[in-house]
Amino acid sequence: MANIYKRWIYHKTEEAKIINSDEFDSYKDDGWKDSPAEFCKTTDFNVDPKDKEKVQALGEAIEGVADRINGELNVNVMDKEQLAMFAKEHFNADLEMNKRIGTLRKQVKKLIGG
Repeated sequence: MANIYKRWIYHKTEEAKIINSDEFDSYKDDGWKDSPAEFCKTTDFNVDPKDKEKVQALGEAIEGVADRINGELNVNVMDKEQLAMFAKEHFNADLEMNKRIGTLRKQVKKLIGG
């Protein structure tokens, strides 16, 4: 069974909400996305929509923020194995599994930037 995490999802006309990760597929058909980037107007950030490099950079920045807040939702409830998988998947980082769980949580929060 896959690990289940809390995550934010976003919609063009609805308020963002937190769901369990295993529920996301049931929301996709109704227009929900796992990132707000698709719904942002580049002009709201003073980015010319014709400037592909700046649009790409803006999208990556928004994705980074979304990843960070999703991580922050879950770090304090993850066990050692979940922390290790999260660190590997999102940051390609290996945790020292002989450390106490509190230390591992601090390491993951440092990776997230929080």
